[in-house]
Amino acid sequence: MIKSFFNKTLYNKLLLAFIVVGLLPFALFYFYILYWGEAKIIQRIIEEQTITLDKIIYTIDSHLLSLNKELQFISQLDVMDDIVSEDIDKRIARLLEQKKEDIGMDVSLFVVDTTGTKIASSQNYKIESKFHYFSKLITKKRYFIVDKNLYLFSNIFASFDKNKFLGSLVLKYNLENLDHFLIHRKGIHSMIINAKGTIYIGDRQKFTISENKNSYSAILSEHLLTYKRLPNQLNKYYAVYAVDKSIALSFLYDLLYMMLYIVPLALIIIVSVGIISSRKIVQPLLHLTSSAELITQTKDYTQKVNLDSQDEIGRLSYAFNELLDTTNRALESLEQENKLRLKRFIELTEIFSTIIQTKDENECISTSIQEMQKLSGNEKLHFIQTQKTSNNVIALYVDNFENDEKVYLGGIEIDADKMQDENEEKFYRSIVSMIILQLERIRLVEKTMQASRAKSAFISNMSHELRTPLNAIIGFTQFILVYEELKEDQVEMIANIESAAQYLLEMINGILDIAKIEAGKMEIYSEEVNLKKIVQSAYNMLQPLAEDKGLAFHLKMDGYTLQKYKTDPKIFQQIVTNLLSNAIKFTQKGSVNIQLWSKNHQVCISVKDTGIGIKKEDLTKLFGDFTQVENVMQKKHKGTGLGLSLSKKMAIMLGGDIKLNSDGLDKGTEIYFCLSTTAGAWELDK
Repeated sequence: MIKSFFNKTLYNKLLLAFIVVGLLPFALFYFYILYWGEAKIIQRIIEEQTITLDKIIYTIDSHLLSLNKELQFISQLDVMDDIVSEDIDKRIARLLEQKKEDIGMDVSLFVVDTTGTKIASSQNYKIESKFHYFSKLITKKRYFIVDKNLYLFSNIFASFDKNKFLGSLVLKYNLENLDHFLIHRKGIHSMIINAKGTIYIGDRQKFTISENKNSYSAILSEHLLTYKRLPNQLNKYYAVYAVDKSIALSFLYDLLYMMLYIVPLALIIIVSVGIISSRKIVQPLLHLTSSAELITQTKDYTQKVNLDSQDEIGRLSYAFNELLDTTNRALESLEQENKLRLKRFIELTEIFSTIIQTKDENECISTSIQEMQKLSGNEKLHFIQTQKTSNNVIALYVDNFENDEKVYLGGIEIDADKMQDENEEKFYRSIVSMIILQLERIRLVEKTMQASRAKSAFISNMSHELRTPLNAIIGFTQFILVYEELKEDQVEMIANIESAAQYLLEMINGILDIAKIEAGKMEIYSEEVNLKKIVQSAYNMLQPLAEDKGLAFHLKMDGYTLQKYKTDPKIFQQIVTNLLSNAIKFTQKGSVNIQLWSKNHQVCISVKDTGIGIKKEDLTKLFGDFTQVENVMQKKHKGTGLGLSLSKKMAIMLGGDIKLNSDGLDKGTEIYFCLSTTAGAWELDK
């Protein structure tokens, strides 16, 4: 409905164009901000997060480096020589307390000797049992981390002997102090997390950290996340910085909402301007259209369109008036030409009608010459038998169907003046083409009639001259076999005679059936039948033959659900019998299976054997008359080559078809005989 509304008038199209052109910049800008703008803003925010995170990491690293330097400075003071005094001076403890206050964070300082025993501390601090191993640890590393505490070491050597190791100055640093270096604002989450995610310093937001990456940035569903691994002593920890997307993109969303509020107002303005402009453009076109419709109804192409305008529409009206003048002149010329062409067409049709009615070549040529003379008014137009090369002679070349070549029959000589006009030449050549077609038709009909008469005579002679003596031979041989006492070799000889006579009679009957089908004399007598009974009868009839060859012979009909089916039972049974006997004949061992089923408006019978099989390139050949494929089994079994051809023709008469499948030699064969239960073409669907 919407499409028809805008296609109905130019006014609607112009109005739509104004709306589209007016709103398109808004839409493009809106979607640019929504998709590309959002991506750029997010990228910029991630870059800023990375810079901020680098500053935080740098500050933390500088802070810990400063603590390390302070620790080294204290460990080098002369007061540390008091470690070896029997009466330990309290100066070390006071020094540590003073330094703790100077640092101003949650830290503890203490001194241990080489055995890990505490000498002095910044407070009454109990050293954990693990510090008894300080003497071992200080030789390997300068720090270690337990829970949320970072322990920094600085070795103490005697001022009077720089090679004498006295103990260690230890700084216990609570990692919660790092929270002072993190950023805490609404919508911003900064924290320090260990790689396993078990220790959090700062915000308690849960983020997944990959230990395999030193730095990473990601756009999550609710946050823009950036994290980096801390250097030096905290290399097992990550600094994390995340911003809520709602906060980061708040300006973008506000801008989009503002644009949505502006669009209705812009639409009202654009529609108003579009309506006014469209009317000014369309009004002259409506006048031009009404004038054109009036001219079309009255068929009066002498009218003019009066439109006082100097713009493009004015020039269009002028061009329209010129078009009317040209059309009027063209119609008058076309009318005269049509009358002439109609006259020519009628003359040509009458000539063709006369030529088609001729019965032999001489009559065709003489009649054609007479008609062409009357048409052209030229008595000199005549037929010549000698081959003459001239522009005014049109040669007659006809097909010689026996040798499959073109032969020269003669030519028609026409007045040279007539052949000067290209249209006249085409006209006469079309007549000559029709003459050639009729001559070839006469020849082909005569050849076909001769072949048909010969075929009919052959079939008639075969029917009367061969069937009667063959039946007599079969009857006599059967009588001798039953009632005469013969020796074994005589019985075999008489049986061979009967078999040969039966073979000849079968071939004759097949030829006669094919001839009847091709002549349209075989009639179909359809009636409602039980196909299961017909198939069972054919199966029972051929079962002894299969048993004699030791073949497994199976019938399956559980897929057939129709109670009645209308067809010719005699022809149907003949087709099934032919297919079964063929399968048994060419199967030496294995099985022959027949199946009847109905599905999707089809009745199908399939016969599958494990016999000699057929090459794929030979599948289509077997449906030709008198066609057999050369193989070892074919030499052992006589055949006319008519079985499958006759069966296929009968299947087509019943409204179905036969198809053959085989994977190749020695791989068996499967043949399908299907009929449609409704009108129309059938399709193999098992």
